[in-house]
Amino acid sequence: MKKVSLIASLCLLAGSLANAQVNNLNESGSLLVFPLIDNINQTTVIEISNMSSSAVWLEGYAILHSAADPTVFEKKDFFVHLSQKEPFWWDTSKAYNREDPNGIRTQIQGFDGKKGLMFLWAINDNLGQAEINFNYLQGNALLFSVGKAMQYNAIPHQALAITPDRILNLDGVEYTMATSQITFEGFSAGSRPGLDGTLAVASINIDFINSIQPEFDINFECWNQDEVAVTRHLDFYQFNQYTMSNELELAINQVFTPKVRCTTISNNAIWPVFFQSVGNFAWATNSWQQPRTGVPAVVILPPVPIEAGN
Repeated sequence: MKKVSLIASLCLLAGSLANAQVNNLNESGSLLVFPLIDNINQTTVIEISNMSSSAVWLEGYAILHSAADPTVFEKKDFFVHLSQKEPFWWDTSKAYNREDPNGIRTQIQGFDGKKGLMFLWAINDNLGQAEINFNYLQGNALLFSVGKAMQYNAIPHQALAITPDRILNLDGVEYTMATSQITFEGFSAGSRPGLDGTLAVASINIDFINSIQPEFDINFECWNQDEVAVTRHLDFYQFNQYTMSNELELAINQVFTPKVRCTTISNNAIWPVFFQSVGNFAWATNSWQQPRTGVPAVVILPPVPIEAGN
């Protein structure tokens, strides 16, 4: 009887995971991920729109490194208050200090000379800091330098059944999951003079209390226009950028055709954005994601301090 119960439990668990939801890139969410914030080589402006008729607080984290040492990441949290229907706009290289129409002030330090990722989620207020269901957030990022600009959409996660416990469970139960398999396509490096591309990958699977974030491998299967496959195998930790000319080795003299398509294979959730540039032209795209390869991720946040007398 115990064996039957165990098998039944495993079947129910497998079924629940199979039916768990992966985030929808074309819908508003309650949590937004910006996989690339670059204020070293460019300047990054983010916009977050509140599509609701109600005001809301957001809590966010910037996980960034300096140009001097790309192996050391600083983690800075901040709060944003959005009035109803507000499109919040912030040049992340500069400090933000503004009072909204409701008379509530948002203050955030600037992150000039930093690069990495950023994510934000809806909370009840900046004192209680409890997660809430609020699927009314949309976002995008604009990266620009002299004579060159590109834009991508923030990756949304929809709230399903939030438990306000300072743990962001992106497991298909509380929030929708991210995928472990994405596909991107572009022009091979050097197929036009000066042309290159970069895949930026972020991970928000992190334990802030114990300072734990998993390190894992990302495998790439790529196909050129002649239907010839090439594979790549790369290490990943927290945030990384893989260029087509170097780390991905997808130059014209390596793949032999101007176009190439790649799919990642990993056991962990990833949040990517792919961009290419040539001369003064640049363009960014969100990658296709495989909805059947959703992988749970969790963000364990620091607890709210206990006030004196409580």
